[in-house]
Amino acid sequence: MTHFTQIDIDQAFVPKDTPMFSDLIARIGEDGGLKSTRRRDMISGLRRVAKAIGRAPQDVPCHGRWLQPRLAKIAPAALGLSIKTWQNAVSNARSAMAQAGIVDHRPFTGMAEALGQRSGHWRQDLAACSVPLCALSEQY
Repeated sequence: MTHFTQIDIDQAFVPKDTPMFSDLIARIGEDGGLKSTRRRDMISGLRRVAKAIGRAPQDVPCHGRWLQPRLAKIAPAALGLSIKTWQNAVSNARSAMAQAGIVDHRPFTGMAEALGQRSGHWRQDLAACSVPLCALSEQY
C-alpha cells in the first residue's frame, strides 16, 4: 500500500527547505548583533504580516514569490492600520529576511541621493514654469 503525505496546496510550489516566519523569529531573537529595538521591530513585523495574511508564523514561508501576491491583496484599513504602519510592518519583515540572508538587502536610495540627482535641474524647472510661484500662492 502506498502512503501519501498531505501537501498544503497553497504551498505546493514553495521549496521544502524554505524557513517559516517562526524559524526566522527564533533566529532574529537570538541575533546578538542587532540592537534590541531593531530585533523587536523585525519580530513585530513578521508577526504582523503573518496575522494580516491570516496564518500563524509557523505557517508562513519566507518565500518572496509566495508572499508577494498575498501582501498585494491586503488593505491596511481593513486591519485597522494606517498605510504607513502597514508599510513599516512589511519593511521590518523584509529586513528580517534580509538579515537572515533569505532576500537581498535593498540599496539605500534616500532623499539626499534623490535630491543629488536633481539638484542641478530645479532652477531650470522653475525657470521653465510659465506661472510664477507667487502667483500660484495668491490664487489659493
